[in-house]
Amino acid sequence: MSKQLIFIDDSGDPGFKKASSSNFVIAAALFIDPEIAMSLSERITKYRESLGWRNDYEFKFTKIRKDIIADLLKIISEYDFQIYATYVDKASFRQTSAIIDKQKLYDWTIKELLDIIPIEEAKIEIDGRSSKQNMRKTATYLRREINRNGVKKITIKFEDSTEDNLIQLADLIAGSINRSMTDKTDAKVYIDIIKNKIIKIKRINQK
Repeated sequence: MSKQLIFIDDSGDPGFKKASSSNFVIAAALFIDPEIAMSLSERITKYRESLGWRNDYEFKFTKIRKDIIADLLKIISEYDFQIYATYVDKASFRQTSAIIDKQKLYDWTIKELLDIIPIEEAKIEIDGRSSKQNMRKTATYLRREINRNGVKKITIKFEDSTEDNLIQLADLIAGSINRSMTDKTDAKVYIDIIKNKIIKIKRINQK
């Protein structure tokens, strides 16, 4: 069996300040066949070139036109991969004393995401936005938690999303899921395009 490829990014933020997002979503794109992952990455590059954008211009849900997001989601939905996601509705935490440190919430949300993915042997790539120290701590925590119920062969890397089309894909997925939880007029537009790829979206409740 080929090594599974898992690409992870988030939408919203894990903080609890007044200006923080209502929800925090972490999504994963799971590829069983690495050749499909490579083919999709190349297709995303070609789409970027068709727009006349630089090679390092990032597809990011919050920064590009929504018609472009919809077009790209239609393209990627033709490929064979699976979507898993976890999310935190922070309103339920704010109503109690259960508010936790944002780094701990970030790590915990990824851990809960990986728990619902049937991992056997996987290479996991995560958007590397944190400091190197936090990345190391997160990777150590995830390896320990994933292996708690039996040893699995995994590698975890934090990558610059501007250089990784498939982490950008995960960003668009996370953004689509997060948007679907709002009352905006386009709330369901993007998630409806990729709904056939979604295996599971899990709400994280308070411990």
